[in-house]
Amino acid sequence: MSIDKDLLDRLMEGRSPGDLFGKTGILSELTKALAERALSTELDVHLDEERTDDVPEGQNQPPNRRNGRSQKTVE
Repeated sequence: MSIDKDLLDRLMEGRSPGDLFGKTGILSELTKALAERALSTELDVHLDEERTDDVPEGQNQPPNRRNGRSQKTVE
């Protein structure tokens, strides 16, 4: 998979190296967004797999679910 070069050009347009690589730069923002997307997808898959497991006879098993979302800090 490759990243669209036009998209990269638009993200970098008018930015200095500090804007790209600094602590609050676009690279940091992209890393955070990618990590959040990957973790959210992983949780979705995990919860879907658990819902398909058979519940033992005579036992009630509440479905797993998300209990909300909150801001995370990636450092």
